[in-house]
Formats: sequence, C-alpha cells, structure tokens
Amino acid sequence: MESIGKELQKEREARGISLKDISLQTKIGLRHLEAIENDRLDLLPGGFFTRHILKSYILSIGLNPEDWLPKYDRPELKPPNLESATTRKAGPPQKPEQVEKVKYYLPSQEKKAGPEPEAGKRELRVDRLVWITLSVIVLSLFVLLIYLSIQTTRKNVEARKASQKVQAEVTIPSEEQLPAAGTQPAAPEPQPQTVLGLQLELEFNEDCWIQVYADGNLVVDGLKLEGFRIQVRAESELVINLGNAGGVSFRLNGQPGKPLGKRGAVVKNIRITRDNLAEFIEREKSPE
Repeated sequence: MESIGKELQKEREARGISLKDISLQTKIGLRHLEAIENDRLDLLPGGFFTRHILKSYILSIGLNPEDWLPKYDRPELKPPNLESATTRKAGPPQKPEQVEKVKYYLPSQEKKAGPEPEAGKRELRVDRLVWITLSVIVLSLFVLLIYLSIQTTRKNVEARKASQKVQAEVTIPSEEQLPAAGTQPAAPEPQPQTVLGLQLELEFNEDCWIQVYADGNLVVDGLKLEGFRIQVRAESELVINLGNAGGVSFRLNGQPGKPLGKRGAVVKNIRITRDNLAEFIEREKSPE
C-alpha cells in the first residue's frame, strides 16, 4: 500500500502541477513540499504549522483537505511533532531557525521593515547638494548678465562717440577743392562779401556741455564730445552757456574768436549781437 505522501504526489503529477508552482503560490519552501511527498513530516515545524502547511499543499493541487487531513491524524502516522498541545510535554525552546520558519509561513506576524536611518541621511545629503549646486548656477548666471550689460553699455558709448566724430567731420566741408582734371583753372575767387547776420562755427577740443540760443530759440543743448563741430546762424543775437569754456574754440562770421573762458570754467549768458560783434573777434597782431 502506497503512503499518503506518494498518493498526493501522484495526484499532483496527474494535474501537471510542479512543486515550484506550489511554492510560488503558497510561499512554502521546496524542502518542506518534498518532505510531505516523502512522508518526512518530522522535517516540518510541527504542531499547528505542520497542519497549515499540509492544508495549503492539498488545496494547491485541487483536493479537499477534509478528505486527506484525517489520514494524518491516525496514531500510527502521527509523528511526535503532531501531538496535541494539551498532551505534549514541554520541550526545549525553539531554535532561531524554527522561529524564522514560523515567520515565513505566517506573513501576518512579520514586521514591516522601516526605512534605514542611513538611507534617510544619504537622501538629505543629496538634496542639500542639489540645492547648493542650483544656487551656484543661478548666482553665476546673474553675475554673467551684469558683466554682459556693462560691456554692452561701454560698446554703445564708444560707438556713439565715434559716430559723433564722423558727423562732426562731415558737417563742415573743406574750404578748398581741387579743380577736376581737364578743366580750366578757376578764376580768382572774389573777396568774400560781408556776412549778413551772425554765423557761429564751434569746435570742441574737449567734452563740454553747451546751450546756444539763436534769436531767442534754443538750437543747441547738451553734452558735446571732443572733436565735435557745429554751425549756428542768427539774424541779430546769439546767447551761449558753457560748462567748460576753455574746451571750445569758435569762428564768428569766418574770423577766429577770442577764448570764452578758462578750462573747466562755467560761463553763462555770453551775448553776441551785430553791435558787439567786434568784441569777440581775435584781432591780428600788427607786424613789428
């Protein structure tokens, strides 16, 4: 007569179920499943846990535990570790290996592992490092933007100065022009006629703030840079305000003018009319 374990093995193989499938389904180790089929119940934890393992195995192969468990209750088949708790003598305490097995078969008794302190510290250090890196990147971008803004402003100022110098040089054309090739020499130019009104030609030797009123109208206002030139015409009156009187030279009706002040001096309300025109013109020194 075949043993109970062999009968269960035949039932399992007839249904095409492997011990590995049962182990994955019930979370019971292969060693314990093989012990059931080899009738080695002494290798099981014992007591209630052995009965629970048997029941789980029988259910997994599609049989009714009520038909098979009573077969293990017969005295001749019951190993010492299947005795009832009331008749079993107190034995030595369970070994650590047995305690681990109990936890393995009863997931409800297992304690969930909490997060390791070291892992939490590592995450905190990583977060702090990320924030420090981001702060350094933002600060670097801010400094770079300030530097680019300063460079752009400086280039704009230099370009404006260069443009004003070019405009100043183009404002007053050259007084003498050579005759074109193949043309007759030009006849001697007549003596210049007396200029009607007032004609003022300004040349800035240094940066200078200036205002010029022509016949009561403001025609020049603001800071003019070194090398700038300009012409102003008026019928009867010119009024000039200077922030650096020594940085400006001028010609009045084609004749060189007297210095209007010292370098860096602020001179206001310089009034030039037809009547006092001679006071602002530089007289040529008579030869000795």
